[in-house]
Amino acid sequence: MHLIGELDLATCGLLAAALDEAARPGRDLVVDCARLDFLDAAGIAVLVHAAGLIGEGLLWLVNARAGPAELLDLLDLPATVPNLRRGIA
Repeated sequence: MHLIGELDLATCGLLAAALDEAARPGRDLVVDCARLDFLDAAGIAVLVHAAGLIGEGLLWLVNARAGPAELLDLLDLPATVPNLRRGIA
């Protein structure tokens, strides 16, 4: 899955619907954030929900740009969401 533009309160419903369809329990899911310009708390909530949907699988957030990456680092999501990972694809 590739995110483009802004992931905020106005757009998180679209991502939630796509993730609900793509997420499978026990299967890894890769979300490419290379073209994601902005991320807020509503977008974070959708990503955390998706991590819960895949259970034992890993939710990979890859190629995050500076702004979204700083927020993910500040929140230290992998510490509280054990199956969420950040990386470079």
